Amino acid sequence: MIRKAGGKGDGPARKQASGIHCVDCGELPSPITKAKASRRPPSEARHSPSMQFTIMPTIEIAKNSGFCFGVRRAIDVAKDVASKNPGTTYVYGQLVHNERVIEDLERQGIVFAEDINNIPEGATTVLRAHGEPGTTYRAMKEKGITSSTSLKDATCPLVTLVHNVAIKLKNAGYDVAIFGKHDHPESIGTSYHIKGKDTYIIEKPDMDHARAFVEYLKGNNIKKAALVSQTTMSVYGYKKLIDNLNQLTNGTFRNIPLSLTDVSADYGYVDTICNPTKQRQSGTEELARKVDVMVVIGGVHSSNSKELAQKARELGVETHYIQSAAQVEKGWFAGKERIGVSAGASTPDVLIEEVVGKIKEVVL
Repeated sequence: MIRKAGGKGDGPARKQASGIHCVDCGELPSPITKAKASRRPPSEARHSPSMQFTIMPTIEIAKNSGFCFGVRRAIDVAKDVASKNPGTTYVYGQLVHNERVIEDLERQGIVFAEDINNIPEGATTVLRAHGEPGTTYRAMKEKGITSSTSLKDATCPLVTLVHNVAIKLKNAGYDVAIFGKHDHPESIGTSYHIKGKDTYIIEKPDMDHARAFVEYLKGNNIKKAALVSQTTMSVYGYKKLIDNLNQLTNGTFRNIPLSLTDVSADYGYVDTICNPTKQRQSGTEELARKVDVMVVIGGVHSSNSKELAQKARELGVETHYIQSAAQVEKGWFAGKERIGVSAGASTPDVLIEEVVGKIKEVVL
């Protein structure tokens, strides 16, 4: 039996909380909350390998799995540009972090270039959803590719909002740091608006990384500092990092509202994890607490999808992270009665359907 968890996906919520949201897509945020360490224990009923599927397992899909507004928008932008362009359409970098999406767009004639030098002068070009540093725009301009001619920017509006927050914090006198991945294009793009390659990036929320950041502040005599987050990082991880920083500094780091209406704190943080990320993490956590095994679908480089798998593992449930239905193994479901499936914000619905179909094939 297959069930899809209830909820209205990325639809409007009744009450707006703190964090990033998008008016156009109706995605409203939930506040950062600390995840509980416990999970509902799996059923004690188990079967021998020869009897493993005598009771029909249930398959449930986590709430809000699949494309978010920003990813869907970027894909639509690329397709629209390509459909109107008689020549070749180029995308600089991976439009979104999902191999299936990239392959589908390539079949439509779109060319992906990791190096700007591989994009011809004046070529019609789309910029990926993760955002770009100013150096990219300058390099494109030198090739005769501008927004007034042949450049289309597919940067997610919620990523652009983080850029704007970082700029305003910097202008307010803060030394701005990022909770994110050093090699992720979003953090690279945001860094450009702060200190470029010298921007301090914290990749993990543990005490060692928190202590290193505090030592950086003290060593450089920084009297005013603020943190922003890559939009796809762990909600729990960001809270843990702030808790560790406050433990080390006697509660120095205060919440700064996303509106930046109050920048009086000497040390603070802004909740810039986007609501689509929060929704998918919440849906995965809810499902992981009641199933015996989780299958999380996401791209090799998908930060938000990997966070879903990590969340499920932290809750103690057996978890498998895959990119396609071909990776599904029958042995994962031996003796399991409740199977959960979750997918990141860059995972297409067709891929979710294929994975669920493969699971049905091996267990039902």
